Amino acid sequence: AGLAAERGGRGAPQVRRRRFPRARFPRARLRKRAMPPARAAAPSLPPCSDCGAKSDFDLDPELGKATCRCGMVMPYRPAPARQAAKKSPTRIQKWYAEMSRRLGGLPSFVVKDASRMYHACLLKDKERQGCKDLDLALAALDRAMCKIGILRSRPDLLASTAQRVDGDGLTAGKLLVDSKAKEPLPSESPTLEKFVALLCEELKLRGQWAKVAAAVAAQADALGAGRDTPPLTLAATVCVLVVERHPPKEAPSSQTIAAAAGLEEKDLLETYQMQLLPHLQALLDASQEAILPTAPPALGAPAPPSGKLKPVSKRGRGRGGRGGGGGGGEGP
Repeated sequence: AGLAAERGGRGAPQVRRRRFPRARFPRARLRKRAMPPARAAAPSLPPCSDCGAKSDFDLDPELGKATCRCGMVMPYRPAPARQAAKKSPTRIQKWYAEMSRRLGGLPSFVVKDASRMYHACLLKDKERQGCKDLDLALAALDRAMCKIGILRSRPDLLASTAQRVDGDGLTAGKLLVDSKAKEPLPSESPTLEKFVALLCEELKLRGQWAKVAAAVAAQADALGAGRDTPPLTLAATVCVLVVERHPPKEAPSSQTIAAAAGLEEKDLLETYQMQLLPHLQALLDASQEAILPTAPPALGAPAPPSGKLKPVSKRGRGRGGRGGGGGGGEGP
């Protein structure tokens, strides 16, 4: 029996090998892990001019070079990364842009608010009370304009839709939009500071720039600048002043500010020159105080010392005290 076991006969104990399924440990995955991460194929590079290798290069995008395994160094420029494709505007966004043009220009934050209320009312057919999409869109736009004091008559709103919305549809749409609104309409139109805050949020002027814009708006209101100017237009001129005098890293242009306020750029710059430039120094002082506020004087602070101070001696002292006692005198 022992001889048969040594020769591997029938009486020898059989050792069964454990087989793992290929799905858990595929060879391709193990092979991919075994490859060094720094050495990869470079199909965009020409073959090496020394050894003729078409791959196996050490790529260094920062220095712009590729080193072959034979030691040959070649120039390398990585392909530019693909930019994300911009989303095309939806049908309702195109319709709102056309309505803004027909109504003489609307602020961008008003259009965004109307779009938000419109999507909140896109319910099932039973709950929509027979309202069409354009009925809801026009009702949401009317409520968004009323929030900031932009009032349009009912015939003007219906005429701007080119007879695509009738009076009954607008009435049904307003009932549905008002029922879904979480807050009532303000009784008064927004102030200059409110418009400045809305424009700063739309233009992404936050933190220090929003604080400066609020201070400039308060100073302009106290000086009576632009009394005959609509508050939205004056708020846009305040944003222009803040961006010009305290430019952020990504400063919006005057054209961007005008588009955010629903104005023409030439009208915005003309109002800026006529209303704010005469009070420029006072407005700049207000902006500077907002950035670096002056602290009030502390009445309980101790008084400064009177009399002359004793001059400090420039002679070096040793380790053992003055005069070099204790084995640490002055140097030679």
